[in-house]
Amino acid sequence: MSIMWRRLTGWAGLAGIGLAAPAWAGESGSGLRIEGGEARPEVHERVEMKIQGVPGVSNPFDPEVAAVDLEVVAPSGKRLRLPAFYHQDYDRELEGNREVLKPRGEAGWRVRWLPLEPGRHRLTATAVVGGQASGRGESWIEAVAGRRQGLIRVEPKERRYFRWDDGTPLFLNGLCACWHGSRGTYDYDDWLAAYRKAGINYIRLWMWPQAFGIEWDRGDRVRYRLDKAWQLDRVLTEAERSGVCVMLCLDYHGMFEVKPDYWGGNNFWPQHPYNTANGGPCATQNDFFTLEAAKQLYEKRLRYMVARWSAFPNLLAWEFFNEIDNAYAYVKHADVVAWHRDLGRRLRALDPYQHLISSSFTGGSERPDLFALAEMDFAQYHSYNEKHPALMTAQKQARFFERYGKPFFVSEYGTDWKGWKPDTDPHLRALHQAIWSGAFTGSAGTGMTWWWESIHSADLYRHWSALSAFLEGTGMGRGDLKPARFGLVEGGVRAFGVAVRDEALVWLLDQACDWPNGALESNPAPVTGATVLLEGIDDGRWRVEWWDTLEGKRLAEAEVTVTGGTVRLAPPPFRADIAGRLRKP
Repeated sequence: MSIMWRRLTGWAGLAGIGLAAPAWAGESGSGLRIEGGEARPEVHERVEMKIQGVPGVSNPFDPEVAAVDLEVVAPSGKRLRLPAFYHQDYDRELEGNREVLKPRGEAGWRVRWLPLEPGRHRLTATAVVGGQASGRGESWIEAVAGRRQGLIRVEPKERRYFRWDDGTPLFLNGLCACWHGSRGTYDYDDWLAAYRKAGINYIRLWMWPQAFGIEWDRGDRVRYRLDKAWQLDRVLTEAERSGVCVMLCLDYHGMFEVKPDYWGGNNFWPQHPYNTANGGPCATQNDFFTLEAAKQLYEKRLRYMVARWSAFPNLLAWEFFNEIDNAYAYVKHADVVAWHRDLGRRLRALDPYQHLISSSFTGGSERPDLFALAEMDFAQYHSYNEKHPALMTAQKQARFFERYGKPFFVSEYGTDWKGWKPDTDPHLRALHQAIWSGAFTGSAGTGMTWWWESIHSADLYRHWSALSAFLEGTGMGRGDLKPARFGLVEGGVRAFGVAVRDEALVWLLDQACDWPNGALESNPAPVTGATVLLEGIDDGRWRVEWWDTLEGKRLAEAEVTVTGGTVRLAPPPFRADIAGRLRKP
């Protein structure tokens, strides 16, 4: 949650908080003022400040016209440099069923900073206008130690899961919620409240013409849409308050398409601001990926996005593209890979907090040369129309992790890419299996289901809340957790699990309900007499709890004995699926 800062003037404004006076007065090229605040931020608490005194310019979005930056010197002597951004406040209201934004106050320069250590920090703002130094201002802020978890990283040893800076594991329990409807940010007010209640901790957002896109139309080239940026500010802020981290998708395949798709749209190349028809440098779509002039334009957009959103600690990752291979009729894969390497390096150089970076393809398009790049921090897969979602997740996870040694999860899942089709899954077995399978296959997150509006309107969150309850208090996401080894599996079930020497999580799925098997069966026969051999854990006495996966409640508890690293597990009778938690005292 950010701290909004009031203006500090002279010693009077500083006396109450124990900070030194600003040092910009009388300096050569002075004139900038950093507006500070009365509260001391915690480490990893976002701080938002205004920078006053920047001269008016023709285009405040273009750093070649005006570049405003903040350098922070920490108590340890470490230096951090981050760009400022041009900002406009808005008020929102609903007119009927449509969000309307109205500008509030004057636009101006802001900077968002995330202190990374406690102590007294020196802040220096500088402005360069037209290539000439135009202003400078200094201030100081005291950051204090707190209990915030920091930023999200890849677990450094096994590199299978994510974790926070403080070492807390982060398993992604979530879904796609990529854009809003006509109600704009009010949609996210409703959705995020439901997500928080269900224990959902991850969503994915798209920046595109439908929502949050700041540069996509003819007149947008390096003149970013401040209303869309404000909406993204609000959603990221509300997501942070709700304990939800975000993968932010920066672009998508429809920006290069010229023909309407299945839904009659997503063909924005004629409007693309980099298209030569609109004054840009790109005569063809592939020029976007090869021309240095186009890369420089995109790098300016990256600078603005880093300035505005990198200080959000709940930002899981920058995702360059959604399903860029959908545009491969117009662009070359080798050039796309080279672009990701180049722009990935530029993004790392811009981002002072080193957020993770990824990109995505359509289902069935693994493209190993892209995910093998050092600039791609994790791999992902989109799955539609694929049978047996749990088995698919297990197989993809094993193959992707073997190839890349990076976290992996199914970042889009649906039974049909053409729409929400409840008639093919009336009892939500595919939905349920996609969600639950991620936790038991070594994936870094659940299968991230599509069709979020339908999920919300039908209030289907029990599938996530039950998993959240099951995982609470477990070591899910700890670095040494790996896919479990099973010996004999009997009773018509598939066995999935993750285990380490002193803990295991097991999920048994009735093959008769392994979607699309038995999809229309409303009351499947109970599974009785199933047994599985779990291997590779410590000998001794263990405690096992069996859980109802729809209610998120314990069904039974028992003690078992592990001998020779192997234990026979016999669940109580169940329908469709059951989960077990095992721990050695």
